[in-house]
Amino acid sequence: MILITRPKNEAKKLKKKIEELGYDAHIDSLSKISNINIDRVLNSKKTVLISSQRAARIFIEKYSLRPNIPILVIGNSSYQKLKTAGFSNILYKAKDSNQLLRYLTKNLTQLEKKYGSKLVYMTGSVLNQKFIKNLNAIGYEVEKTIVYKTIFKSSFNNSTVQLLKNKKINVCLIYSQQNAERLCKLILNQNLFHKCKNLLILTLSKNISNVMKKNGYLNVVHSFQPTQASLMQKLKKTILL
Repeated sequence: MILITRPKNEAKKLKKKIEELGYDAHIDSLSKISNINIDRVLNSKKTVLISSQRAARIFIEKYSLRPNIPILVIGNSSYQKLKTAGFSNILYKAKDSNQLLRYLTKNLTQLEKKYGSKLVYMTGSVLNQKFIKNLNAIGYEVEKTIVYKTIFKSSFNNSTVQLLKNKKINVCLIYSQQNAERLCKLILNQNLFHKCKNLLILTLSKNISNVMKKNGYLNVVHSFQPTQASLMQKLKKTILL
């Protein structure tokens, strides 16, 4: 059985995809998303940074901006949403934060001259502080704009505890570093680490896998690309091994 830890709406869609492949899936969403009332006014002279599909959607829905505002984006899905919405000045599409940092470091002088050194980072309430520090170190001033709030749960569902105790779950899917950290915490709180340390943990990126490995999990792999399609391909290949 495959454990899905995504927020409820995304988890239901993912469960359907997994069951279509012939696998059983169990949902225990480790977090939920709450919308935030945001200021629709944005200084369009600054460069916008978007690193998630959720932030991209909110940005498109809530902000009325000229279509040629400069944008930096992480993730192909977010990029496609922005392109479809008519934004025509996407400076760079990165597959992950490390690739974006390399691009910004290499092109700092040119970008600073044309667009300035201020970034408006459209993000959730759980921030990647290391990423922000790295942006600051390059020379960028980051203005954080929180567009949604992530609320983490304090315990597993009872059904999940029983499935883990009985070793009925043999694969766990994780999409973010924050969910990885929460999963590790909940497993420790329930005294389930000895039951779970050999679970196949399949994550969306190397950084997420590193969180699990640092917490003692022994069977951790990540998808080739940080996309759900790539993760599903990895799931099929890994389970068949």
